[in-house]
Amino acid sequence: MWTPSYGLLNLGAYLEEAGFPCEILDCTTFKRPWSDLARRISEAEPDIIGVTGGATCLSPEAFQTIVLAKRLSPRSVIVAGGSHFTLLATSILQEVPGLDYILMGEGEGSMAEFASLVAEGNWEGVKGIRGLAFSEDGEVVANPIRPLIQDLDDLPLPAYHLIDMQSDAYYWHGMGRRAFGLSTSRGCGDCCAYCSETAFWQGYWRARSAKRVVEEMAHLNKRYGKTLFVFNENSFNWSRKRVEEFLEELGKSGLMVHFWFQSRVRDIIRDEDLMPEFKRLGLYEVMLGVESVNSAVLDRYEKRQDRDMAQEAINILRENGIMVMANVMFGDWLDSEETLREVFQFLKKQSDFLILTMTTPLPGTPYYEEALKAGRIVETEFGKYDFMHPIMDTRYLSAEEVESLQKAYLKKYYTQPRIFLGALLSRNPYQRMAYRLIMRYVWENATGRQWGQPNFQDYDEFPRSFGMT
Repeated sequence: MWTPSYGLLNLGAYLEEAGFPCEILDCTTFKRPWSDLARRISEAEPDIIGVTGGATCLSPEAFQTIVLAKRLSPRSVIVAGGSHFTLLATSILQEVPGLDYILMGEGEGSMAEFASLVAEGNWEGVKGIRGLAFSEDGEVVANPIRPLIQDLDDLPLPAYHLIDMQSDAYYWHGMGRRAFGLSTSRGCGDCCAYCSETAFWQGYWRARSAKRVVEEMAHLNKRYGKTLFVFNENSFNWSRKRVEEFLEELGKSGLMVHFWFQSRVRDIIRDEDLMPEFKRLGLYEVMLGVESVNSAVLDRYEKRQDRDMAQEAINILRENGIMVMANVMFGDWLDSEETLREVFQFLKKQSDFLILTMTTPLPGTPYYEEALKAGRIVETEFGKYDFMHPIMDTRYLSAEEVESLQKAYLKKYYTQPRIFLGALLSRNPYQRMAYRLIMRYVWENATGRQWGQPNFQDYDEFPRSFGMT
């Protein structure tokens, strides 16, 4: 599945409201991403080209986009933003040719001010924008970050009209065209050592009001026919008060929808009494941040939870008929086959799904700095920092052994007889839907079939003409 950039959707809406016409180009929706992007840039020759870098694993494509854009439209001002660019602004400005500026941190106010000053040709004024980083006389200048927006309700509705909402790329496998993702909050008040969101959002959680969230769901339902929502954010239910208001607003709305979200273990425990109402109004699944059940590993992650808390949260969800998608990370310095076996046995029978990711030290986090200083990082290609490639050795295992064990235990989990039977016989339509999707993936893996992006033509010649791969 693929979702549009929520950062760009919000920026687009904010810029339009400020009077600046703009386009959002989600190149994943293009048949020939590079060639189609090149054509759009060449035809438009825009005043400003903004490139987002919201994830470390997407940074190589972002860098290529910057180089390509500058060659095709040298008069355009190239500005980048997002967490990866923010957290590594100095090194990126030194290494990526064609990049004029980086807007660090929250982008709406800075980008509108940037667009206004560029339109005026006020380049000295541009240099004073808060959060702006740029090179001058061979040195990188990084201005202080702009204060965070205190009330996210001040922002307009994301600019869904600027993307192709019917694109095949937005077909959520197993959920279909009725499904779509939402982002209703920013940041997290936790300070997990590995989390780049904590670093980017300064360890601070903010959210739009429950009323605005339900209004957005109603908009997507009425205009685009969406009835299944995924809340793509670290902790949808961080605030008990907002959760209570959300349930009240959703109940009053009369919307017939289903949804799921990610949650911390302790928030499920806190909101045990609200789970029946969540279930009644459409919650069918929670992605639960279990991560590990080994106390030493959890301490290194700086997670404020333990095995007993994870068990309590799982029990609460299961007692209310809400599916459990358990998220686990494997590959910390203290991880071994024993720690993996321990969490596997813990979740094998009581979680409906297992998301088993590689522990990934993201640049800009304390976890990355520790791993880098200790010489544990063996993979330096950022394109592989996608939580599915091994990045580090552990005290007991090489990175290759970590990967081998991850694949082996995923196979063990998803070839359980209960998964096959659930795909055929489960009374829960969402479990049946998801397990059938899993069976398809198992079959494709067994037959060596590679996943292909919908509506994508394999051969895209354009990057090669610029010496790109």
